[in-house]
Amino acid sequence: MKNLFLMIYAVIGITLDTSQANGLEYAIDQQTFTFGRFVDSADHEAMQMPIVRYAYANGRPGHVDLIGAVHVGDAAYYAELNERFKNYDVVLFEMVMPENSEIPKNQKLGQQSPVSMLHNTLKSILGLTFQLDEVDYSASNFVHADMTPKEMDQSMANKGESWLSMIIKLWRAGLVQQLTGKSHMSDGDLLMALLSGDTRTHLKRMMAKELMNMDETLLAIEGQEGSTLITERNKKALEVLEREQMNPANQKIAIFYGAGHLKDMGQRLIDQFAMVPISVEWVDAWRIK
Repeated sequence: MKNLFLMIYAVIGITLDTSQANGLEYAIDQQTFTFGRFVDSADHEAMQMPIVRYAYANGRPGHVDLIGAVHVGDAAYYAELNERFKNYDVVLFEMVMPENSEIPKNQKLGQQSPVSMLHNTLKSILGLTFQLDEVDYSASNFVHADMTPKEMDQSMANKGESWLSMIIKLWRAGLVQQLTGKSHMSDGDLLMALLSGDTRTHLKRMMAKELMNMDETLLAIEGQEGSTLITERNKKALEVLEREQMNPANQKIAIFYGAGHLKDMGQRLIDQFAMVPISVEWVDAWRIK
């Protein structure tokens, strides 16, 4: 079950750095920041996703916000994002689909593919909702910023990749985490959750904590040359960003992508676009208690 969970989320703490670029203070250390966190206090237990704002180091007006996504979450999480999206000139979104495809609102997209069926199974187990069923992709400011199926197939072929090879890498990474004690989802823990009086809450807590290990898991897929799943799709998204930036009216831009993409994407904003991360805001994606 754990490896299936990692496969589904392969496409998904804050420290301060006193570095500055033209007077802009870095809000995060890009190398150590994790684009997701688990918080647990007396009255608030949740998995949170960040909104990290990047400003132009050269003083150019405007900003780019990286908005971390999880593919199943609380309905309130997606409702809040839908409201926030209205405040952007452009929202670049991920979805491997043909260009110029229409995404009708409230059409239960989560029932239309095998991967979506897996997401639906997971949402039922955890009592969550599915991103494609909740986010309004028909909004006029939404712009597709991902590969087409043909582009993805070609990139994977060029790199000698396959879905099977990625699943095997994920399985190995999960095994290493279990052997080193970094995993929150051992077979014993899963059994205890299933036998508890509140299986759903226990599973949500375990899976939320496991997601915080995702950076290490993604390294197993990426390797030194990068992968289609993360690196090449990020390159495509930032090509679209560069195009949209050419329009002077687009000063408030969001990139809404799976949290696992954002460490690499944020570094590219710094290196290639001369931007600086200036603030972080956290949003509850899974409210556990």
